[in-house]
Amino acid sequence: MSTTRRSLIIFFIITALCGSVYAAGDDISAHGSVNRSTILVGDRIKFLIDVKYRKGTQVSPPVFKDDRIGSLEIKDSGRKIKEGFFGARENIYWYSITSYELGKHTVPQVEIKYKSKGAKDPKIVKTKALAIEVVSILPKGKEFKDIKDAKGPLSYFEVSWAVVAAVIFLAVVIIVTILYIRRKRMVPVKLPHETALEELEFMRAEFLRTLDVKEYYAGVSDCIRRYIERSFKLKAPEMTTEEFLGSLRESTALSLDQKDLLKDFLNACDLVKFAKYKPARNEAESVYVAAKKFIDETKKLCLYSETR
Repeated sequence: MSTTRRSLIIFFIITALCGSVYAAGDDISAHGSVNRSTILVGDRIKFLIDVKYRKGTQVSPPVFKDDRIGSLEIKDSGRKIKEGFFGARENIYWYSITSYELGKHTVPQVEIKYKSKGAKDPKIVKTKALAIEVVSILPKGKEFKDIKDAKGPLSYFEVSWAVVAAVIFLAVVIIVTILYIRRKRMVPVKLPHETALEELEFMRAEFLRTLDVKEYYAGVSDCIRRYIERSFKLKAPEMTTEEFLGSLRESTALSLDQKDLLKDFLNACDLVKFAKYKPARNEAESVYVAAKKFIDETKKLCLYSETR
């Protein structure tokens, strides 16, 4: 017989003997323990109740009134169940307990009710009582004489002037910020004709610098279209010249002469933009004059002329 086989046989024999001894003993056993016997005020101790019994025995968990074990408070709890060989079982009940009263305390005996298989009436098994001491967080033998009674409200002269200065400074910063924001909001918004004239002057200056005729005509045309959109709520930049002029026929915002002026102006711009027409220098200047004249004549008709 090999050594390994002999070892296995010995193991099973010992296990069977252990199971027989356990089966022949009591139906149940209960043991209580704590992880510490001395704690500071408010610290928690872990209290364990280890209940071992045989399969078929009915075990009831311990019951504690008002979440207290004697003079100790229960803060948390739980249970763990284990199963061993040959019907052996084990219930482990754990409790996190504490006390806020100094001195010696006792974890009293805990009763565990159980009923053996086939028995009519339940029985009780008890854990042993455990001693615990709760000590102060203050060092032993040291007296503290600097603890004073609560003071009443501070008088005027007891107020910290540094705090007063900080409050005043904060108030000044808030007031200055509010005034700055209000002043910034009061800055008048430019009217459509003012913006259009600025854009027109910029286009003219760029043309004199670069002599790019096509870019100049396109810029002046876009400037007038944006002005009309802002002033009369017409989507001029999104329309072709033909579409835009068609929409003006029913509009009463412009006079007949202003419509004709605008028609001649836009057609002249389209010749340069799309037909590759190259105007003379005096024609470029006349486009600027026509655009400026249109803005000056229509600025009083602007829908926003009364808002500032």
